[in-house]
This record gives sequence, C-alpha cells and structure tokens, in this order.
Amino acid sequence: MGVLFGRTNIRIGDLDLAGVDDTGVEIGIDTPDGWSGQPASSGQADAKTLANGGIVSAGYAATRNIGLSGWLRSPDADVLTTGIDRLNSMLEPRNARRLEVTENGQTRWVNARRLDEVTISRQSLWYATWSAQFAAIGKDPSQGEWRKFGDDIVDTTLLPASSGGLTVPFTVPFEIDATTVTGQIGITNPGNATGPVQLRIDGPVVGPIITHVSSGIAFVFSSSLALAAGEWLDVDMEARTVLANGQASRGGWVVQRGWFGFDPGDNVFAFTAAQFSPAARLTVTATPAWL
Repeated sequence: MGVLFGRTNIRIGDLDLAGVDDTGVEIGIDTPDGWSGQPASSGQADAKTLANGGIVSAGYAATRNIGLSGWLRSPDADVLTTGIDRLNSMLEPRNARRLEVTENGQTRWVNARRLDEVTISRQSLWYATWSAQFAAIGKDPSQGEWRKFGDDIVDTTLLPASSGGLTVPFTVPFEIDATTVTGQIGITNPGNATGPVQLRIDGPVVGPIITHVSSGIAFVFSSSLALAAGEWLDVDMEARTVLANGQASRGGWVVQRGWFGFDPGDNVFAFTAAQFSPAARLTVTATPAWL
C-alpha cells in the first residue's frame, strides 16, 4: 500500500485515522484497499460445449471489501497503549460504524463492519503498526453494500396550488402577483450510481401520489387512504416498506408500486393527491451514491 497524498482524511466512528487522537497518540494510515475501485462482479464467462465462444452471465456487484492499515506513535509508552485500546474499541466486530473518506474536500462514506482479525504489532515502546479488513453493509446489517454515499439531500413541497393575484376588472398599473406551488422537487445526484430515496408524507391528505417524473414511475396510494393532521407515512423506496407514523405497515393501501431510486443526474419528484389539502406535505430525502 502507498502512503496517502494530498488532502485526504479517513474516519471510522469518531476516530480520525490521520492525525492526533484524544489521548495524544499520532495516527497514520496508508491508502485504503478496495475504496477507489469497484467490488467484484458475480458475472462469469463459461466456454460453450463443442463450439466456439462462450456463455456470459449477467453480473451484479458483490459486497465492497475495504482494507485499512496504518501506524500509531507516541513519545509515552503508556499513552501509546491507551491509543491502541481506543483503536481496538473502534474496530470491534459486533457493531457497524460509519467509515468516511475525505479527498480534497469531498466526503464519501459507507457503513462498515469489521471482518477477520485486527493485527496490531508493537514495533517498539513508542510505535505500532495495525491493519484490519471491513465489509460495507446496507441498512439491513445482513446485506452487503457495493456503493459509496454522500450526505443526504432533503427538500420539501406542498401540493400544487395557486393563490392570490387579481383578475379583471382590475387593470394596470394596479398589480398583485399570484403565489404558485408547483408540487415538485428537483434534486441532482452528483454520483454515478442510483442512491436510496426516502419519502415522508404528512397529513392531512387523501390518496397521495408521488411520481418520479424523470422516469415516469409513480407510487400511488388508494383514494380510501386518508391521513389526518399530525399523521404521516414513511416510504423507504430501497427497503420497499411503507409505515404509518413510523410503526404500522400501510403497504396494503398502495395500488401502484412504482419503486424508484435517486438516479445519477437530475431527478424531479411530483406530489399530487386524490383531494387537495393546503397543509399536505411531501419531504424527499435522497442520498447521492458512487460506484
């Protein structure tokens, strides 16, 4: 592995892996393996029987595996031991931790769970080297993740409406502009992979509909579904779950299951409903993603 160059920093949990930790131990890290490239593909090319060429299966990305290694240094042997203890606590295998890599001001992250053993070799009283392997995981900790993510982008809209303004017989120069709500949210994914989308629909609203305009895919609730003021729906497009008030499933009220994601480039989300309500609100939380 090569030493990191440029303005790069790596964090796991609340521990910077390039700098000085809270105990006064200096930590250094080598270039991470498995971060800049892509995970392995499940696709295979097999030879045909008694014929030229072969058969190539469709490929899907495997779990992203990340190898980290570095060193710790302190002029005080006891302080170095404390620093090693803290590093070990960040690398325990039961809990996933956020692993962030910041390169030239751009931060991307994964949730990572440590695999295999942690190797820490004390080279002297004041200097030690370490290495560990990680697997990126999704929201479901049993599922491997292949993407890297950026910070969530959040935006909100009401149902489309127009209010105010004047009509005839009023004439110029007397003028009052109308207020228009488009009912649409435009968000750009700067990444090169489709990222997760989560929706929150706040009542009062009857039969809400959310359309991913860019793809034409619509997620439609039955017109018999009515949310009162103070009630809401959480829709996780990637996990394919629909919860009322964060608890009870409302999947049975979905009449058109148009699951969509946060595609690379420009995305437009439109909010409509079976009946108009001026207080109904859609909040979109979209996460940029990179391969």
